[in-house]
Amino acid sequence: MTRLTTRGSARRVTLPVAVVLAIAAAIGFGAAPAARSATLPQPTYQTGDYADGRAMSILPPGEDGLVNATEALQYETQGTRPAHNDDQLSKYASLVDGAPSLTDATLGNYFDDESFGIKPGDLQRTEAPRSDVVIYRDGHDVPHIYGDTDAAAAFGAGYAQAEDRLFLMDVLRHYGAGTLSSFIGPSCADEQMDHDQLLLAPYTPAQAQAQIDALPQKYGAQGALAKSMLTAYVDGVNAYISATQTNPELLPADYAAALLPPQPWVPGDIVDVAGLIGGIFGKGGGSEIANAALYQYLVKKLGPAAGAQAFANFKTQNDPLAPTTVVDKSFPYMTPGTVDPATTALPDDATKPLTGGPTDTTTGCEGVPTSPTALAAIASLQSMPQHMSNALVVNASRSADGHPIAVFGPQVSYFSPQILSEEEIVSPNYHAMGASFPGTGLVELGRGPDFAWSATSAGSDLIDQRLEVVCDPNGGTPTATEAYYLYKGKCLPMTHETFSETAVPKPGGSGAPTVINHDIYLTVHGIVQGWTTANDGKPVAVVTQRSTYNRDVDSVVGFLQWGQPALTHDVKTWMAGATKILYTFNWFYVDNEHTAYYVSGLDPVRPANVDPNLPTWGTGGSEWQGFLADDKHVHETDPAQGFFVSWNNKPAPGFSAADEQYGYGQAYRSQMLVDQLHAQLAAHGGKLTRADVVQAMATAATQDLDGLTVLPDLLTYLGGRSEPAGVTAMLTELRSWLSDGAHRLKANPADTDYRHAAAVAIMAS
Repeated sequence: MTRLTTRGSARRVTLPVAVVLAIAAAIGFGAAPAARSATLPQPTYQTGDYADGRAMSILPPGEDGLVNATEALQYETQGTRPAHNDDQLSKYASLVDGAPSLTDATLGNYFDDESFGIKPGDLQRTEAPRSDVVIYRDGHDVPHIYGDTDAAAAFGAGYAQAEDRLFLMDVLRHYGAGTLSSFIGPSCADEQMDHDQLLLAPYTPAQAQAQIDALPQKYGAQGALAKSMLTAYVDGVNAYISATQTNPELLPADYAAALLPPQPWVPGDIVDVAGLIGGIFGKGGGSEIANAALYQYLVKKLGPAAGAQAFANFKTQNDPLAPTTVVDKSFPYMTPGTVDPATTALPDDATKPLTGGPTDTTTGCEGVPTSPTALAAIASLQSMPQHMSNALVVNASRSADGHPIAVFGPQVSYFSPQILSEEEIVSPNYHAMGASFPGTGLVELGRGPDFAWSATSAGSDLIDQRLEVVCDPNGGTPTATEAYYLYKGKCLPMTHETFSETAVPKPGGSGAPTVINHDIYLTVHGIVQGWTTANDGKPVAVVTQRSTYNRDVDSVVGFLQWGQPALTHDVKTWMAGATKILYTFNWFYVDNEHTAYYVSGLDPVRPANVDPNLPTWGTGGSEWQGFLADDKHVHETDPAQGFFVSWNNKPAPGFSAADEQYGYGQAYRSQMLVDQLHAQLAAHGGKLTRADVVQAMATAATQDLDGLTVLPDLLTYLGGRSEPAGVTAMLTELRSWLSDGAHRLKANPADTDYRHAAAVAIMAS
């Protein structure tokens, strides 16, 4: 979804590619809108909106994700899509070609108006799922949801989101619960996805509901409000499901492939969706065993000292020349002191496959093909990029009109329907418009009356892998997959849970109905991934410890606060909300005067004598020592350099790369955004318009990082040398491409090759 804003409120729309933008510009502060009358009037365009019409967004391909049986047949026979299935795609696709001549006046050619309410004449239809809530659909089918109470508005959000994304929501909740095979059919791929999710968030229905029920106790009145709104949201989803039973036009055609009508939701389903989404976009770390394999390989090849140094060089945990979002202040985190080798727990052979319950799959499962519908759903989920979002936020001092500008581009991949949905929610205590992950309901990326916010994935290290020393409770020799482990001198039993699902072949699949049992084991640290050996053949269990485990829904309190004008109305109150989000994201903020940045996450504080990139022992001597304090998280307001830039790069000097992150070296794609902003500043006397910032984003989005950073040095090195004719021709192609900006760009949209196809191929080879 991409978005633009200026002068009032700013918010971003999420778009799946490097060119996702959102322009948030100046937002004038003003009093929060008064509570609405209970008469539920038609929304008035721009009421209480200080963006002055300059908040814009784009959500390709479109808001409508419902394709019923009639519409599916029309598409198959006539090629006709539903009305709002792809009506935002052409605008988005044309931006790359239109960016060079872009002006503020032509932004509407590429973005939709994101003002509050609906323009006169743009009201498409009205829905009233119950007496205290009305859903108004605008010309792009975006729902504007008005409720008499906060719970009524949440009910409306559930109804509207189910209308737009019901089948996708069903896929997400089953994937999050580890029951995809039961929903879309048995196959090795489905079963492995269920296995993998249960090794991240293995919640029984009771445990998922317990997370919802714990919100009031943990977070007081805000937790109680969050629980009531989540419960009401589920009621809205179920109201829509009930409506499909009497009106088949409301039912997605996909359910024919599932062989079952949609089943009712429970609040715990939101926890499963939250765990899945957070596990894709909002986590980092957890690759210590893979790191151990590389470390052992290097040590074997180079020797202990040289191998360890080579590993550190590869890791680039804190390269001082790495591009960062905050450039003028250090935020030390996860920097070890003198590492005690005794704390590092290396398997005998880290490349050896793990064994035991969590790694077992059904015999012959790989022989059962996946149905076409399941393949499409899996491809959509597996194609979601974890780290490709971008953001450009320009200070008021660098803006032509004296107000901040933001271009936000969260990337969540290309498929239909879009993983995000768009909505405006209005109730007595809540008013926000923006993007929401289906199955969650609230606006997670969006704007309020006088500010806007967005995010890119940060990937901070929230996950560690430990080796649990297994033991026999009777003092004997433990088995290779023993379910007891040593912790602080005691031999403790692992918790064993079995997650069972019955998978029935779907249309296009084959095989017999299968009962799949997923055996999951847990220790005090977390979830057992399997068993291996260490210390010359002694059995150990590999355990993943995740800081957000059993707290997957807690971040709702932060998102809820951002949608409450009484609680969030300036930088300080917005940042207070950011501290309540436990998943790791780079958050960006803009209002009519200020810009801000905060990196959220429940970041563990590790002992100074532990190497954070390699496994540690789970015997109790290397435990986490609490979590990073709020003021130690990377944050800044109105940066001295005049802007923030993020393309999932390193947040700040000193803030260590997570154990699986090897890319924070001296060249990173965010440099292309910085270079383009500097070019725009130089071309316009140091003052930028919204169009200038969009052009900077769109230009960088089509450039090749290696072409810009590696190729100049390569050409300089080869300059003046005598080369064979073929090499000379290749160098000529590369020089021409570099002089043209090193773009991966077609000369015409209909072309099949890049304009400098030969140079791109040479550089990629």
